[in-house]
Amino acid sequence: MSAGERPLRVALDLSATRLGRAGVARTALALADALDAQPGVEVLRLGTGPAPAPGSTARRTLALRQDLLWHPRGARREARARGADVLHAPLPRGPLGAGSPPTVITVHDLAVIRHPETLSSWNRAYTRRTLGRIAAAADAVVAVSEDTAADLAAFAPSVQDRIHVIGNGVAAFWAADDDLPSPVEGPYVLAVGTPEPRKNLARLAEAMRRRRAAGAPERLVLAGADGWGADDVPAEDWIVRLGRVDDRTLRALYRGAACVAVPSLHEGSGLPVLEAFAAGAPVACARTGALPETAGDAAALVEPLDPRSIAAGIDEAIARADELVARGRTRAAAAGWERAAARHVELYRSLA
Repeated sequence: MSAGERPLRVALDLSATRLGRAGVARTALALADALDAQPGVEVLRLGTGPAPAPGSTARRTLALRQDLLWHPRGARREARARGADVLHAPLPRGPLGAGSPPTVITVHDLAVIRHPETLSSWNRAYTRRTLGRIAAAADAVVAVSEDTAADLAAFAPSVQDRIHVIGNGVAAFWAADDDLPSPVEGPYVLAVGTPEPRKNLARLAEAMRRRRAAGAPERLVLAGADGWGADDVPAEDWIVRLGRVDDRTLRALYRGAACVAVPSLHEGSGLPVLEAFAAGAPVACARTGALPETAGDAAALVEPLDPRSIAAGIDEAIARADELVARGRTRAAAAGWERAAARHVELYRSLA
């Protein structure tokens, strides 16, 4: 950028961070930081603010206001008022019609189509009624995997020529070494994510029960909060629920795990897989959705509907730990946020 030239102003909608810090919120924050590091780019953070307590009336009211007012109109209005060159909504919530500034939306998955029973009734109804209109109104749509791009093209063929596949990155933080010990003693299998039906935790627990009956020593550790619906995980003395943990603790948990299990019924990318790879943990993940695309040859793949397959995959990942950890580190190293941010900037400039 030459002297005196105005930077590209990217309005990034971070409103999701007020409702949770998993999944979309984590990737949105990571993208914001990575965009800040790109030359000639000014990031305008929209929609930030205090996070209401989980389960509170204030939280439910905020979620409703975001879906009915902020995403359809408010975010674009603020972006325009702040002189943004482009508005990026890093989730499939956004304006329902064309306008200024041009808009980019990110679609992480189409679980609402593939596995509607795993979403809350409001999320399911809202997404089904609006996703087609939001995608049609967007100037560009980012899909975080080829799997999601294919689902989106099948769902909304008219936007196929505006789909850009840009995978999520993984921050260097997860590969950093420190001496923080894991808060859990003894061998354990770790599952990370919002506890909800799509994460398939009940079958994971059954797989672990089978392994323990066969003499395996590992406990099951669950890290994550703010889910919806019953996860049907039994209360057992070998199941440890940690709820939400900070990132340093989570990194220590990854590093200390005998295996990280990701048996989700569907994922559009698989952030815990990349984080586990970077931290140096062996991974067993489902062979569905975009998880095989994310994992490549660096994880043991399982059938998520079969607890026996999940158990066998965990056994395989532990047995092949040295090999899988080396492959995972290589895969994570190639998936940095700097590259993803650069590709986003290229897309923004094509629209501005």
